[in-house]
Amino acid sequence: MKLENIKSELNKLKNNNNLRSLKSYPNNLLNLSSNDYMGLAEDNILRKEFYLKYSNLPLSSSSSRLITGNFPLIEELEKKLKDIYGKSALTFNSGFDGNCCIIETFCNKDTLVLSDKLNHASIHDGIIHSGAKLHRYRHLDLDHLESLILKYKDEFSDIFVISETIYSMDGDSVDLEKLINLKKKYNFTLMIDEAHSYGVYSYGMAYELNLVEFIDFLIIPLGKGGGSIGAYLLTDKILKEYIINKGRKFIYTTALPPINIAWNLFLLEKMNSFQVPRNNLNELILYTHNLIKEFNLTTFSTSHIISILVGSNEKIDIICKNLIEKGFLVYPVKEPTVPKGTSRIRIGLNPNISQNDIYNFLKELKYELNSIL
Repeated sequence: MKLENIKSELNKLKNNNNLRSLKSYPNNLLNLSSNDYMGLAEDNILRKEFYLKYSNLPLSSSSSRLITGNFPLIEELEKKLKDIYGKSALTFNSGFDGNCCIIETFCNKDTLVLSDKLNHASIHDGIIHSGAKLHRYRHLDLDHLESLILKYKDEFSDIFVISETIYSMDGDSVDLEKLINLKKKYNFTLMIDEAHSYGVYSYGMAYELNLVEFIDFLIIPLGKGGGSIGAYLLTDKILKEYIINKGRKFIYTTALPPINIAWNLFLLEKMNSFQVPRNNLNELILYTHNLIKEFNLTTFSTSHIISILVGSNEKIDIICKNLIEKGFLVYPVKEPTVPKGTSRIRIGLNPNISQNDIYNFLKELKYELNSIL
């Protein structure tokens, strides 16, 4: 693009209240925008215990895994994952890389991808790069998904269905058991992203429902409830081997540093011991949803991710600015990330937030909504 076109695009974003910028905030704000759903990333006791166990690890792997970056800690982590999930495991540097790599590696122009309309950008990018035929089914509408399968099953022998478990923008959840029943019925390839359910559901929703064996590609990004960075893929041994040989985002990427791999292993080994914060989070979820009804606010959420609808980009910018001034760190989610007229404040609950914090926040939010026309 020419420079004048770039400037024009940026001015258009600015005029539509859509221009993104990097910001930092003081530490004394109540952070309601974090994805650290289990509070693991901010747990100083856990951190001290980790550094006592792993005191002097390299800060870079300095190589891809196919050269010298395949150190013993990664193999130990992937063996532990296989022991837990009963499937071969492969570690990626991010959920974005993992999603893109899976789709790009296993889909092509002869593949039909049926993707939930609200699936993450990494999934959409992978589909575009793969060259596959794409149809989006209505969000969480598995009857619509089935109708598309019936419509195209004779035209495509390779059908790839992709869903998340909990969705980031609306905080709603897929009926995973119903989706698995569709897989059993029609024998399509199934990919599930557990970015927003891992940790909150211990080893994830699929694991808790005993459904891992029916999922061809189970991707578990760690930057949310996992309290870390990177992603796990659980899949069949032969599919793992194929990615190692054909997955460009795996082959040509420097492996995660040993210190990050050690932290991931450390948390994985402890995941089942976090029942107290998990119970506290579930109590907070119930309290918050009840309070939202009491304050007559609008949300689609059924989980720890709560998006409260505000309306226009202009209105949400003013409200978030005022809330930050009152001590609440909240982030506006604006169109075109979400549909026109549905700009929202998205909060992520975690066990370190008190019920009193939530009450004060929702009270102030209600005041702002009533004050700004």
